[in-house]
Amino acid sequence: MEQKETFFVTAKGDIQPLPTDDHVHYFEIQATYDEKQQIDHLFTQIHANNKQEGLDIFSPKRHFSESHAEYHRGKDSKLVYELFRYIYLLGTEKTKREIEEMNVLPELFESSHTTIEKVK
Repeated sequence: MEQKETFFVTAKGDIQPLPTDDHVHYFEIQATYDEKQQIDHLFTQIHANNKQEGLDIFSPKRHFSESHAEYHRGKDSKLVYELFRYIYLLGTEKTKREIEEMNVLPELFESSHTTIEKVK
């Protein structure tokens, strides 16, 4: 069985072995190398989706098409919920408590149960 290590995750997508700034909020997780890679991959997807949206902002086809905007909003939401699910499942008791206080747990667990099983 692969050993889990402690990592600290920021909202910007940094995953660090130690918290480096007292002014930044971190979610503390216990993860294997593969689990950490899954979180890294989700952050990469979120950043790529946001960059794509930014590059296409002046495109009349995207800018004036509600279906395109809806697609990107839905994709962002799904990725963010998946990220929070991973952080919650891998999180320390403090991290789990913080996410529970955000009142997002029903949304986190109502979709993609196969992803949840992959992390367990």
